[in-house]
Amino acid sequence: MAKPVGKLRKINLNEVWANEVDGFASWLQQEEILEMLGEAVELSLKPAGEAPLEALVGGVLAKDTKRGHNVIILGHLEGISPEAFGKLIMYAAGLEAKAMICVGQEITADIRLSLNWLNMVSRDDVNFYAAELELWRIDDSVPAPNFNIVCEPNSWARQLKAGQEDGPSAEISPAQESTDVHPPKAESTKGSKDKGGAAQGKQGVGSKDGVSVRQNFVYTKTFS
Repeated sequence: MAKPVGKLRKINLNEVWANEVDGFASWLQQEEILEMLGEAVELSLKPAGEAPLEALVGGVLAKDTKRGHNVIILGHLEGISPEAFGKLIMYAAGLEAKAMICVGQEITADIRLSLNWLNMVSRDDVNFYAAELELWRIDDSVPAPNFNIVCEPNSWARQLKAGQEDGPSAEISPAQESTDVHPPKAESTKGSKDKGGAAQGKQGVGSKDGVSVRQNFVYTKTFS
């Protein structure tokens, strides 16, 4: 006998919060929800108590318990405006937050681009994330949230950048400098007088060509 199965259905966030920004922020700062969000971004998130974010509508202050750093979460149902995004950065600077997370039903392309750029130019211990929240029902069940991460630090790119900055320098060691860099010394006047035209006759060309041959030999030996 076949077992009954439920139907999985994705629902709009407005069906739950009806554009209530404050209600959405209050839901985000619940310990259980912060734990789920933390698992998605690989941080250990806990509520940080009363958050001094009066001017940041939809803002939630959390704590990364493993590192002891402040984390600011900005939750907007419809979309994050440039004004709200600017206030997020302002509060992050004032509270010395090491992680910022934007949460919404959709993260627009301009916000993604800004977050990716900030991750590229920021220090390794300062990170920016964005998560698109999905709500799913099985038949008439309670909605189950899922945080789909759409922006996060690119550790591979940061390692590559650090490798370029810390790569081998162009400086030459004293030993190389004494043997390879200085051009060959010109023969003394006395030596020139002793050898006279015989040396020129042997080369068949001017003394400049003779120096060129010696220089080519020195650098070929150095880099081969």
